[in-house]
Amino acid sequence: MCAIVDANVAHEVFGPSPQPAGKEFLEWIRKGSGRLVVGGKLHRELILSSEGFRNWALEDKRANKMRMRMRIEKASEVDARTKYIEGQGRCESNDEHIIALAQISGSRLLYSNDRALRHDFTNKRLIDSPRGKLYSTPKNKKSENDMRRLLNRKDLCGAKQ
Repeated sequence: MCAIVDANVAHEVFGPSPQPAGKEFLEWIRKGSGRLVVGGKLHRELILSSEGFRNWALEDKRANKMRMRMRIEKASEVDARTKYIEGQGRCESNDEHIIALAQISGSRLLYSNDRALRHDFTNKRLIDSPRGKLYSTPKNKKSENDMRRLLNRKDLCGAKQ
């Protein structure tokens, strides 16, 4: 299974003091149960804004584990799809690049706390077959268990996995 991490929660996953949900998410990737999908503007945002992400990616590259843990979609494809989505004007958020990445990669799991993006990611007109699912910083024990269950799903990534 694969997932997308919004730049607004990169510190929760890759930062020096990750949140419990972020730790669990990163462990899910490290174990090989999941794969992080990046590309286009999101990849650039993560590189520029998250030292933790840069360090993690460099460590994985040196250990020859990057291909197992991260998939990088072609920036030109993601950027072209982003422009197309912007032209449609269907997004509530300003994160058309995340929707484009999900459409191209087939990833249907998003870790984000951005309300507008979360709305877009679950919009059937933007993400479908299967619908987008949301991972976030849990607010209580019930939502913590829901997040854990999401990481166990096997149907939230496209054929390119």
